[in-house]
Amino acid sequence: MRGLALLLAAAASLAVAQERPGDFNFSAPVALEGTASHYRFSLPAQAYRGTARRDLGDVRVFNAAGEPVPYAFAQRDLQRPAPTVQAARLFPLYGDESKGLDSTAVRVERNARGTVVSVSVTDAAPQARRRLLGYLVDPGELKAVKDALLLRWDANEGFTAQARVEGSDDLKSWSTIAANAPILSLQHAGASLERSRVELYGARARYLRLSLAGVPRSFRLRELKLELRPDMPQPAREWLALAGSAGKAGEWIFDTAGHFPVDRLRLHLPQPNTVAQVQFLTRTRVDDAWRPAASAIVYRLSGTHGDIVNPDVAVGSNGERYWMLKIDQKGGGIGAGEAKLEIGWMPHEVVFAARGAGPFNVAFGNEKSKPGAAPLGAVLPRRADGEPLVAQQAKLGAVSGSAEEPSLFKEPARFAQRLAERRDVRKWLLWTALVAGVLLLAWMAFRLLGDVGKRP
Repeated sequence: MRGLALLLAAAASLAVAQERPGDFNFSAPVALEGTASHYRFSLPAQAYRGTARRDLGDVRVFNAAGEPVPYAFAQRDLQRPAPTVQAARLFPLYGDESKGLDSTAVRVERNARGTVVSVSVTDAAPQARRRLLGYLVDPGELKAVKDALLLRWDANEGFTAQARVEGSDDLKSWSTIAANAPILSLQHAGASLERSRVELYGARARYLRLSLAGVPRSFRLRELKLELRPDMPQPAREWLALAGSAGKAGEWIFDTAGHFPVDRLRLHLPQPNTVAQVQFLTRTRVDDAWRPAASAIVYRLSGTHGDIVNPDVAVGSNGERYWMLKIDQKGGGIGAGEAKLEIGWMPHEVVFAARGAGPFNVAFGNEKSKPGAAPLGAVLPRRADGEPLVAQQAKLGAVSGSAEEPSLFKEPARFAQRLAERRDVRKWLLWTALVAGVLLLAWMAFRLLGDVGKRP
């Protein structure tokens, strides 16, 4: 296996042996500290717009003599620990079935630390209409983000029902966290189907109120647990704000002008107290079909301590250039104003061997380049004890350079190739009309000169 890696590294070195820093449109200095054998740095945002290859195959690292040095892309460990599950205290709420939970007066006693001691319903409902309306949930002094409720119940019959979860910090003002979440328990021909998980979408409320609709009278909640989000720092992501252009009703188009490995989306809604169902779609070229990337419920709600917004939308790593925001127009969509989108991504990390004298430079933006990265094991081998070598952190300077568009008259072949890659039909038509107009004018001038030169 190691021999194969070395062979691939040698092939990559041969592919870039004739390249020089001047062959690339962009470059940035790499500042090193100490005298380590290997260094690492993260690619800047300009690299995802300036590279000529979507796979970053035209990235190179050069030493002071202009020689390419071995480099590889390091994989980032983005694994997230398993969520923790913790039981919560339950207080059943009984009341008048005709009034519902919102119209039922509930008296709650708490101790000095805010823990619920007792809960009672003050409304005296007739026995015929008295039934279980829901539960008050006290998670205790938890500050962790709550991702889901896990329910366990007793019921004498199967059912399909809906759960509603509300959150509060003072037991007076309640806001909806989950509405009409399906729960069910079905049995047929010896098989069973059960759904007992209710998503909370990263709720942070101190107390929760669970109400149920459609459960049988024999239903009793035996246990409730909270799935808590692991308390760990999120990996450092780069963020880029995009200005959108309005399309059809409820559609916004965003152009990243590059190929960023996007895995998070952050939508900024124009008006407070907005809740909407949205869908994100992507495509590589302007005439490609849109492909679904993610869907989510987005919101921006006014609170006592500022706006409450939905968490970032997670998407599978996506390098498409164009993004579309499609908004469900039920309830007025997001109202008047402009929707703004931020894309987040984890930058690629480059590891290189500091061969030769410095200073070193990273370069990118060469359409003729072939992939030059070697496997990580070939660039950063293991020591005799089996442990991998450690690459020191390097600091990347400012990116310089520009990518000039090829000219039709100076570089017609490269101009045609660029248009073919982009499939920019409109630009093709405009240039075709321009060339045809020039040829027509030349032909008319030639005919006119010929007629003037003739004697009567």
